[in-house]
Amino acid sequence: MIEMTFLEFHEQQYDAQPFCLYVVKNASKDVLYVGISENDIWERWFGWGGHMTWDSNVIYGESPVGLKIENHLPDSLQWEIQLWTLQDCLVFCRGELPSDTSELIVKDLEPIMIRKLSPALNGTYNQKPGNDATPKSKNEVEREKLLDQLYKEIFDKE
Repeated sequence: MIEMTFLEFHEQQYDAQPFCLYVVKNASKDVLYVGISENDIWERWFGWGGHMTWDSNVIYGESPVGLKIENHLPDSLQWEIQLWTLQDCLVFCRGELPSDTSELIVKDLEPIMIRKLSPALNGTYNQKPGNDATPKSKNEVEREKLLDQLYKEIFDKE
């Protein structure tokens, strides 16, 4: 497992290895998201249909974790991302695995990793989502106000 800033990850400042799982942490070291890729993690983030679009000076999120990063720019560029190999995951999860792990793939380990790390933004497999102590950004506060207003308009009719 290796760890780097999100900016270093975007700039691909790491040696290529068969990474298959990633963990995103905010400045408070809260685990925000755990995800997998069967091909290339960088492509999962920035390729077609990925978590983010990052084209020169234009950066915007396409998923909950991508939006979280977008909403907290530029500070979020210093947040951490960990890249894990299948072997890293097997070692981390060994107490919850059968003795023969030769047939396991990252899809088998993702639910265990999510349960063990309790990321704040993962809904699937996550019985106890963790905390996200990131202060709300201006965009997040404005979005909440808008949603509150829309809720009142729809449901608080007299």
